[in-house]
Amino acid sequence: MNVELLLSHPAPSEGSPLRLQALVRISGRAPEASARPPLNLALVLDRSGSMSGDKLENARHAAALLLRRLGDADRVSVVTYDDQVQTLAEDATGAAHEEAIEAVRRIHAGSTTNLSGGWLRGRDLVRAGLGKGGVPTEGLPETGESDAPAGATPRILLMTDGLANAGITQPSALTGLCRTAREEGISTTTIGFGQGYDEDLLRAMADAGGGAAYYIENPDQAPGVFEEEIEGLLGLAAQNVELVLTPGSGTKLVAVRHSYPTTQTETELRLDIGDLYGHEPRLALMEFDLKDARAGIELDVASLRVRGHVLSDGGVEEREVTLPITLKVGSGPKVEPEVRRIALLLDAADVRDEALAARDRGDWDRASDRLREIAERIEAELADDVEGKREVNSLRAMASRMKPHVFDAADLKYMKQQVHDQLRSRTAARVRYERPEG
Repeated sequence: MNVELLLSHPAPSEGSPLRLQALVRISGRAPEASARPPLNLALVLDRSGSMSGDKLENARHAAALLLRRLGDADRVSVVTYDDQVQTLAEDATGAAHEEAIEAVRRIHAGSTTNLSGGWLRGRDLVRAGLGKGGVPTEGLPETGESDAPAGATPRILLMTDGLANAGITQPSALTGLCRTAREEGISTTTIGFGQGYDEDLLRAMADAGGGAAYYIENPDQAPGVFEEEIEGLLGLAAQNVELVLTPGSGTKLVAVRHSYPTTQTETELRLDIGDLYGHEPRLALMEFDLKDARAGIELDVASLRVRGHVLSDGGVEEREVTLPITLKVGSGPKVEPEVRRIALLLDAADVRDEALAARDRGDWDRASDRLREIAERIEAELADDVEGKREVNSLRAMASRMKPHVFDAADLKYMKQQVHDQLRSRTAARVRYERPEG
């Protein structure tokens, strides 16, 4: 697990605090395929009536592709739900994966959406697999947070295209279930399908469960989403990654621009970064105001600790990286182009949120204007940046759709997903949701 730090600030001004931006980049390397711990998965698939047709066909196809990527030691269960919950495959390994694939092919659409019942069955099946295979926990320190093997990968993959309208339906109760399961070491990833699902609920469940939240706009995107999730699981570098920030005296933490679940105490801020994958680092951009920042002095801005359970070819171990944030103040600005680039992209996420709020008030012109303004800023400053160009096209496309009877439920989910992925530094996921300008 590697931790890098980039600092950027304007020229100091006498009598005013100095605004310092600190970008933390956390990266890791996944163990070799032959040495990775086995997976322990439950696929929980909605088969309610609204899933009939292309949705269910593509979901079946995507689930079968995922199952084919599993190794012989990986454990998988398959659960379907409508008003009833059915277990199609239980704790399948090795040759039994093919039986699970055949069971998935036989799924057909039913009636209502007992989301809680499906999730609970999936949790119980994953829970039953804890301790079977996996990485031994001998020698690991006690964290008080989980009894599950830190090197195992127990996860529920929940897919739905609708609302929870049977069983447990209260959002707070559903997110509470996911939070409790995570304390046992079982994470939850959610996959929303089409225009009818509750994106706020599924993101809250994924946040509480320590997994990812995906949006499938078109049925043919399903294989790509399942592929991304399994690529992450197979390339897992570290679990339960946490960033702990302790500001120094004379330092005021103004903002954490990326958005992760946080815990604030009197002396420190803890960011729950979650899982770290070998193919994509996690970022955290923080902003501080520094008092008494005069040219020529050195300031102890803050201290960082990044800790997590790191997977390696030899197993798993808890590691901690400590990194002081110090600044030797010069007479002029300190410019880091990567910090500026990330800050601009996060500005775009903030403006998307602002535009959605304006749209909710009926101020369509304000929503469209703000999207065009940030698109022009990014185009001017990131003219040669690939991700910047994608942002410009996406922002202008949505600006052109910010009109009554044009901006629809799919656009709403698209924009919310763009914001979520940007604030969680999930760059790879965002490519899937491109919209052409015009």
